[in-house]
Amino acid sequence: MTESESVQETPAWLSALREALDPHSVRRLAALDPKPDWNCLEIGAGSGSTSRWLAERCTSGKVTATDIELGALSDSGYPNLEIVRHDVTTEDFPEASFDLIYARYVFSHLRSRDADLAKVVSWLKPGGWLLLEEPAQFPVESAQDEDYREVSLATLKQYKEQVGTDLTWPRTFPAPLVELGLEEIGLDGDLSLVGAGRPMSLFWGEAIKGWGPIVVAAGGATEEQVEKAAGRMYQKDFWDLGLATMAVWGRRPA
Repeated sequence: MTESESVQETPAWLSALREALDPHSVRRLAALDPKPDWNCLEIGAGSGSTSRWLAERCTSGKVTATDIELGALSDSGYPNLEIVRHDVTTEDFPEASFDLIYARYVFSHLRSRDADLAKVVSWLKPGGWLLLEEPAQFPVESAQDEDYREVSLATLKQYKEQVGTDLTWPRTFPAPLVELGLEEIGLDGDLSLVGAGRPMSLFWGEAIKGWGPIVVAAGGATEEQVEKAAGRMYQKDFWDLGLATMAVWGRRPA
């Protein structure tokens, strides 16, 4: 990151997502037992909280934190943490560069995810680990509140049509890593709760409001339904399941 690039204040929705997800991410990363001399890569680092966690452990190694937008990223003074603007869909790293590659909520948003994932695996050193964490929509499909369920699924439909986001893809784990030849495969998952202003509620409430006009224009919901669904996220007497996070990891054969 150059001196001329200032770090912007982290958006509230990103802070909420980080609060909801970081404890699970740290638990999974710690289980892979990062060594002090490891060379690590985080794809789509967001505000950089997990990259900084890795930098504290890989003190004689290096952590590269990448994103297509760097406004929320800060190295916070870690000399072994490098911040790089990088687009995984169009740019590369040298083969066999990293002991650990980590990505959270990235590949489910990419139309070219299969090719991108194969490329990323080539960046692993022999014996190196890949850990993916991705959002999955299956808990929302069974939500009991009709407005919350229908507006959320209509929002995700627009995400898929306009961006390429597919939140059914993570439910196929661990198949994508098995097909790429990784070994020592592991699978994990956790559920989030929405309502009462919980962290995932703040994130999803902003998504519903932001995509609301598009959802209404496409006929996926009415303005009243969108307003009700967004309001549910802040109701103290409302609770339901939010998005799940599916995690998968594997090791490149040595």
